[in-house]
Amino acid sequence: MSTPQWRQLTDHLMSVPEQIYEGWNSRDGWDNYTRWGEEFGENGVAWCVIFDWCMYHDTGLDAIVPKVDNVSAFTAWAKARDQWSDYPSVGAWVDFGDGAHTEIVTGFDPDTVYTKGGNSIQAGSVDRGQGNGVWSHSNPRRSSYVTGYFAPRYPDGQCPPTADPHDPRGGPAVASWRWTPPASAFEPFPGAGFFTAGRRSPVIAALHERLVAVGCDRYESSANADVWGSGDVSSYRAWQRKLGYSGADADGIPGPTSWARLKVPRVGTG
Repeated sequence: MSTPQWRQLTDHLMSVPEQIYEGWNSRDGWDNYTRWGEEFGENGVAWCVIFDWCMYHDTGLDAIVPKVDNVSAFTAWAKARDQWSDYPSVGAWVDFGDGAHTEIVTGFDPDTVYTKGGNSIQAGSVDRGQGNGVWSHSNPRRSSYVTGYFAPRYPDGQCPPTADPHDPRGGPAVASWRWTPPASAFEPFPGAGFFTAGRRSPVIAALHERLVAVGCDRYESSANADVWGSGDVSSYRAWQRKLGYSGADADGIPGPTSWARLKVPRVGTG
């Protein structure tokens, strides 16, 4: 049985490293320029909704959500299509502060909703009106800050874990659900420091084969396919560019997001 689309979305969202993604200048502060703004086609603006859309776009689900850049617009869109709920469900876009901010639901329990989103600040930091990165948060479900949820209908017809006792997508309400990493047939990301010149590993051989399979073969020879070298850097750079990365983001060194999307078959460590 294939992985439900809501799970594919959530796994992708959770693979995004939590860190600052914007630049800083003394005149304007955080500048709102990110790779998600570039992907969306509108950069240098508040990007919390843009990040939500990009998560769906990255997993081939952008047709089921509106391509808008403000919270009130997607809230109106959802209400007009009977896709609005007072209850959290996994993958839902939460409207915080009646249009002030949004993140994507990653879990919930009877008292708390757990979310992750862009143009936000690290939990515990002081909010001075400017987000700067991608971070996870938790909020009381019954807080006045939580306005409601846009709960998209997935094309595969599967309802995600939901707290809504009358979810129109047909799923039964559950008391709680929290994301945990899925068991995988693919190699986990070994860290950027793993990829050093001359490193020999069956993981590198599997990476080599996978880069060839996805049309990113920039190797001059298949000899020593299990040794990290310049051909791997060139081929991985081609993969990064295929995903839409450019400049310093396409440096030929694997990162967690591009690695997860490449799906290198599990071979063990070496």
